[in-house]
Amino acid sequence: MKGMNAIQDRFDRAGEDGLPEAYLLGFDPTGLGDGKVILANGNPDRADHVGVYIPGTFAGIESVGGGGDTHGDLGRGERLWAESHRLTPGQNVSTITWLDYNAPDSIVPEATRGQYADEGGPRLYDFLQGNGAAQQTVDGTRAHTTVIGHSYGSTVVGVAAQSGSWKDPAAVDDLVFAGSPGVQADHAADLGVGTDHVWAMGAPGDDQVVRQGGRLMGLGDNGVIPTDESFGGNIMESDSGGHTRFFDESSLSMRNQAAVIVGQYDKVQLE
Repeated sequence: MKGMNAIQDRFDRAGEDGLPEAYLLGFDPTGLGDGKVILANGNPDRADHVGVYIPGTFAGIESVGGGGDTHGDLGRGERLWAESHRLTPGQNVSTITWLDYNAPDSIVPEATRGQYADEGGPRLYDFLQGNGAAQQTVDGTRAHTTVIGHSYGSTVVGVAAQSGSWKDPAAVDDLVFAGSPGVQADHAADLGVGTDHVWAMGAPGDDQVVRQGGRLMGLGDNGVIPTDESFGGNIMESDSGGHTRFFDESSLSMRNQAAVIVGQYDKVQLE
């Protein structure tokens, strides 16, 4: 009921502060255990730019709306939309919160295991292929699409990117990893979008614990994680004070992610 109420609240707030209509692309109160919620801000089928956000450990239908002054994973999708929309006046932006996998319910031992990503990655791959097909126009073009994985969600994204070849035109243009413990690959070139289109950022404190813990537990092949220079992607500047702060409103971390979503790469601040 908490998750359903959060979805209804998002519907009710359409139009407030320019917030677009919401589209419920998928829902199941049980799903694989944590429930299924796929909700878009703005219509992804008609968007010029689409960002797909994948949450990590502890994600679930009952917490998708957060509590108090926060709106949880749905709220992160909203803030990504607002910042991306600000950068692209006159263009259509859609951001999607994708929760359709059984996220780990504990850091130890569950989030140290790859099995949740191995199960969720192919599901995400299929969703992204379908999303790309729904966007295609007569001339074969589609929205510029970015997939953002936070924490263990980045591991899911890494598996998805290696689940098969992106169809032509490719379903995904850019991959962003925030606070990643590893993506089950040791090089950005393994992810099918080109090294110039793989982005990562980290933070101090508890985020270091998550990232280095993932390295030690093998979530990154050969002990390599996306914020390592040897991984070969772009390492973005971040002002996040910790693992859960990459999506703070008006933060540099948020602005960098939004710049990638709308393809304004020159505005991304790199380390």
